[in-house]
Amino acid sequence: MLVTVAPLGVVAVLSVQRAWRRQLANVENQNITTVRAISVAIDQYLERTAAALDVLGELHALDAPDLPAFESLASRILPYQPQWSAILLADPKGRVIDGVPDNWDSDPKTAAWAIAAATNRKTTVSPLVELPNLTERFVIVATPVVRHGVVTGVLGARVRADGLGALLRQQQTAQNAIVALVGVDNRLLARNQDEKNYIGATASPAFVDIQARMAQGSWRPNLRDGRPSYAAFSRSPVSGLTVAIAVPAETVDGPIRRILWQLGAVWLVVLALGAGLGLLLGRVIVKALSGASSAAMALARGEFVAPPPSRIAEVNELSSGLQRAAETLRARNRERDEAGRLKDEFLMTISHELRTPLTAICGWAHMLSTNQMRDDQRPRALDAIERNAMALQQLVDDLLDVSRIVSGKLRLDVKPLVLGEVVASAVEALRPAADAKNIQLRTDVDPPDLSLPADAGRLQQVLWNLLSNAVKFTPSGGRIDVSCRRVGDTIEMSVCDTGVGVEAEFLPHVFERFRQGKGGTTRAFGGLGLGLSIVRHLVELHGGTVSGENNVPPPGATFRVVLPAPALLTYSDVQAWSAPATTSKTPTIAAR
Repeated sequence: MLVTVAPLGVVAVLSVQRAWRRQLANVENQNITTVRAISVAIDQYLERTAAALDVLGELHALDAPDLPAFESLASRILPYQPQWSAILLADPKGRVIDGVPDNWDSDPKTAAWAIAAATNRKTTVSPLVELPNLTERFVIVATPVVRHGVVTGVLGARVRADGLGALLRQQQTAQNAIVALVGVDNRLLARNQDEKNYIGATASPAFVDIQARMAQGSWRPNLRDGRPSYAAFSRSPVSGLTVAIAVPAETVDGPIRRILWQLGAVWLVVLALGAGLGLLLGRVIVKALSGASSAAMALARGEFVAPPPSRIAEVNELSSGLQRAAETLRARNRERDEAGRLKDEFLMTISHELRTPLTAICGWAHMLSTNQMRDDQRPRALDAIERNAMALQQLVDDLLDVSRIVSGKLRLDVKPLVLGEVVASAVEALRPAADAKNIQLRTDVDPPDLSLPADAGRLQQVLWNLLSNAVKFTPSGGRIDVSCRRVGDTIEMSVCDTGVGVEAEFLPHVFERFRQGKGGTTRAFGGLGLGLSIVRHLVELHGGTVSGENNVPPPGATFRVVLPAPALLTYSDVQAWSAPATTSKTPTIAAR
């Protein structure tokens, strides 16, 4: 038993150590993922701050500038920005002209933020700012005011450092994790713990050295109180700020050490029990061998043989059953994880897609309502409000359609229709967008009076979604071909473009709900990933099928819709159906 159990104990220890190393690797990867996410959150906050300043910078009050008008506008903006302590206006040389409620940043040392923004002609974030007679510390987010291609001034928002600390505390991090925001001058701007003792302090030389050599990474430093930790950092390419996280080593290593001690205790107990069981089982084995010997002698004498039953088959069967159960459990876990990931990606995407048009609508509407806009800007404002409202309406319509599909409340109004008219309506709806990108839209319906029973509105929605995707992913100067043909007892509609195509690994999932290639807020193309799933459900409600493939040779992709049309309708049949004198009820098909 000692020879048997001792190797098992060694293997167990080695397995735990290997698991420990994997755990440490996972901690490092998780730390890097966390600092990336926090860095994105910081960048989004700074982008919203810069966007608010840009809106203020576009107003005519800053043309001269008109200081009383600027102070009035800034006074109305500040209550909606709780983390801002002041809004400052400086000239391109760094001289602070005005500020609301104060202009305490008139010191040339602190006005370097204005010079940097004017020189770089982009939004900049200052190092930590400390003002006389104030215990609070700030950073200044500055953006240039440009008129006719010339920087005429700089707007700055003085943001409280403890506001950035509150933003760090809102992020999801490991237990006892310490998160810090480091400025371009390697001083701490914010911290999620013990801010008063650390804000304004210079980062450790080891951190300064490693972050000077790479934009992100991980290492294992000692904390300022001497405790070892697992740390990671990521520097934003947008703002230049660095987010660092440190997880105390005891938080990670403590459970593993306890497992090792427990494993040793269990191993000793198992060894003792095994010795006793070994003696007991030895007698059973000797008895079994004696029985086998007796059976062999009985066989030699030609007597009836009754060997003891073997348990090996049962053990093998049990092992096979457990393996099958483990495989089933792993498959369900993968499905659960994938569903959770898709939900998270969808929530992130819908928040981004809804926020973008709402921000534009609210911003322009506020400017119109407060009459703080030049006359030549009003058409641009109205056009932006209308365009973003239509985009928002399309998102809501897609979500409502998906809700009807999932709940089984989507119904079709089926009647004979002329397919060419449906195709023409869908193409004309997308033609302005195609013309804006210089994309050729060509249609080919053969024969022109091709007809079938279907829901005209939903069928037009199918074509509109396919054409909308084709226009979105086709570059300027491309071509989109729409064709309709009768093939036997079916009608085949295809939309072929010369765009970027579909990634090979994503093509099998292209018609699934909420699935998108290259997800996230950094995607090159917008949308919720619902259009093609709606297409699939509408086509299946009509009894048809839809498929997609990349063109060979590339570029581009082709999507085909095949609808059943067993009876060949004529244009006169369609006219008779839609005549005012008809009294028949329109059939409907419930969604399954």
